[in-house]
Order: sequence, then C-alpha cells, then structure tokens
Amino acid sequence: MSPIKYILSIVFAAVYVCFGYFLERENFQHLTILFGVGFALYLFFVFTTNDKKETDKLLWISMIFRLIFIIAIPCLSDDYFRFIWDGKLFINGFNPYLFVPSEIINTDIAKTAGLTEELYNGLNSPEYYTVYPPINQLIFSIGGFFSKFGMLPGIIAIRIPILIAEFFTIKYIRKLLDVLQLPHHHVLLYALNPLVIVELSGNLHFEGMMLLCIVIGIYWLMSNRWGGAAFWWAMAISIKLIPVLFLPVLIKRLGFAKSIWFYIITAIALAFTFLPFLDHQLIEHIFSSIDLYFRTFEFNASVYYIIRWVGFKAVGYNIIQKVGPILSIATFVCVMMVYFYKKKTWQDVLKKMLFAYTIYLLLATTIHPWYVINLVLLSVFVRHYKYAIIWSMLAILSYSAYISDSYQENYILIAIEYGILIAWLVVELILQKSLK
Repeated sequence: MSPIKYILSIVFAAVYVCFGYFLERENFQHLTILFGVGFALYLFFVFTTNDKKETDKLLWISMIFRLIFIIAIPCLSDDYFRFIWDGKLFINGFNPYLFVPSEIINTDIAKTAGLTEELYNGLNSPEYYTVYPPINQLIFSIGGFFSKFGMLPGIIAIRIPILIAEFFTIKYIRKLLDVLQLPHHHVLLYALNPLVIVELSGNLHFEGMMLLCIVIGIYWLMSNRWGGAAFWWAMAISIKLIPVLFLPVLIKRLGFAKSIWFYIITAIALAFTFLPFLDHQLIEHIFSSIDLYFRTFEFNASVYYIIRWVGFKAVGYNIIQKVGPILSIATFVCVMMVYFYKKKTWQDVLKKMLFAYTIYLLLATTIHPWYVINLVLLSVFVRHYKYAIIWSMLAILSYSAYISDSYQENYILIAIEYGILIAWLVVELILQKSLK
C-alpha cells in the first residue's frame, strides 16, 4: 500500500474519532462535513484498490475503524436506552415483551430490575412494547448485566458482539465473492462504507448481526447445505424481521419441495428462540408493535410522503392509518412479481433480493439511515447496480430532523435525497437494458 494511502487511512480514522467522541447529533453541519470527508475517502480507496494484498490490509484497517468506537456513547441514536432497559428486565426475571415502560416505571418491577428515571427519560418510545426479537434480547441482557457498573460498560457489552459479527460478515462476504467469481476487492464496498461503520459499530444497530446470518445462510445454500442454511435464516429473523421478506425468492431456486422443508426448519428454529419469552400475550404484543410501526411511525419516506401530501390536500389530515397497511400490501405484491421472474441462478437470487428490498424501502413509511445498510451488502454481489452506495451517502441527510428538539424533517433535503437516488437508479436500469 502506498504512503499516501497510509496517510489517508489516518485521516479516515480521525473522522471516526470525531464521530465517536466529539460529534453532537444536533450539529448537522459538522455531521455532514465529517460524513462528506469520510465518504470521499471511502470512494478513493474503493476505486483505487484491486490488489488482493492491499485489499487484505484495508480490511484490517476497516476493523480498526470499527474498534475506534469501542468506548464511545452512540451520538446519532438513543435506541441503546431501550436495549439496556429490556436487558435489565430480562436478567431480573421479567419478560420484556410484557411491559410498557410508562406503565411500570413507578412500580416495584422497576425497582427490582433497577430501572431508573434517568434510563426511562432516555427512551424514545416509552409508550410502546418492545419491538426487538429474541436474540437481540439475549444480547441486551448482557448489556443489562454490565450496566450495573454504569451505562458505558453496558454499551460496550452490547457493542462487542456487533464488532465480532462485523469481522465474520466481512469474512463470509469474501467467501461469497469467490463462489460467485466476482472481484475480491468488492468487499471494500461494505467494509469501508462510512454508513456501515458509523451505524453498526458506532450507533449499535443490529443489522450487521442479521446480515452475518443471511450471508452465512446464502453461502450454505450455495453449498447445498439448505438445512443448516434454514437455521441461519431463522437466527437472522430472530435478530431483525426483515429476512422474512426474502423467503419466497428461494422457491424458484430450491424448488417447491425443498423450499417447504426450508420454511419448516426455519419456523421450528425461530420458535426455539422465543422459548425463554413464551407467554400467552407474547404474540399479541409483538403484532401490536408491528401494527403501530405501519400505522404510526413516519420518517424519511419517499412514496408515502407524496401520498400523505395528497391526503392532506384531499381530506385535511394525516392518512397514515389507512395508507400504511395499503403500502405494505402493495410491497408484498411488487416483491412477489420480482421474485417469480423467470431467471433463477444464484446471481439472480441476490439481484432479486436487492430489488425486493429496494421496493420495500421506497414504499415504507419509515426509513432510518441504517436500513440502507442491507442494500449496501446485497449490492456487493450484484454487478452493475450500485445505487445503494449512493443512497448510503444520501441517507445521512435525514439527520437534519434532529437539529432541534421538535424533530422537524427538512423536506427539501428529503426531496434531494430521493431525487438523486431515483435518477441514479433509473440511469442504471436504462444502461443495463441497453446493454442487453
């Protein structure tokens, strides 16, 4: 690796030091400058690296970037308060799925579990049941245990499994690239991406752990170990529910009979992860949280915001309660159309997953920046479609909503985000059609 790249690596590291220890979420100007510098360096390394040894060095450097955050308090997300809250409940013998924080904060349950007013005041959804699946809860319990020594030890305890998952995700990305006979340096698209590093290692989001399970699952499927792959798929769903969206794509690739067995094994393995939390109210509360997600939450959306604007003009109020479920049905229909398109090689399977998840995001009512990370990983394996990389750069614009306590979104920036994204996507689609 050239001396200039080592120097730029140090600059890149300095960017993450600033992200982890000096940035305030309300300072959107500093956020965009840091992210802009980080993304410029990212693109430089991606476009100037194709040597295998150099790629190896950059992968180790990318892990150092992640380790920079080891003792940092997340600055762009306050979800970790709920992680610690749920973890404290579980290790003290209470089922986190059964209690709404606002209902128990002044009860003996809160006293027994060590749930303080300070922790409660940090929650962003104290009126809702927890939405995090079982494996998350088990990791939260580690954080809950160590949080008795302070909030930072609890955060570190949650961060370590995420860092370990990132290491193995990168390892399995390389394995998949070899199997698909794709350039080995494509792994840098994921490994060095600033959004991936900041949101996973920095802000403690669990998409990385989910993606590790998905990547292993796909690798095992391609090795014809579909029974074991089903187990990993179940683990992925038990971290984030989104891998359910990808299950139908396997029908054309595995065949109907194998797919049914795959689904059965997945369902059984998933059910086992719920055993520590089993209760007659469990399903009711989980579906209540999912329903609230589609009918209540809205952030950084695209198609939905246009429909909402039309709704305000037509009826004079927010129509999310009706539109949210309709858009979820529309997503299902569009995704099925993508999945049952005639091609069925593994390259096509990954491409279908990429486009299916793109449709899901474009029709969703809530798009947090870290949701785009799933697209970044899938784009590593799909030739010619790199709009996800552009989106990973633009998604940071949504943080303009946190400039003030009113959390008012900047719709001009959202229009810029999706305008550039959709234009880029259309160009790539046209180019690919013309090449064919």
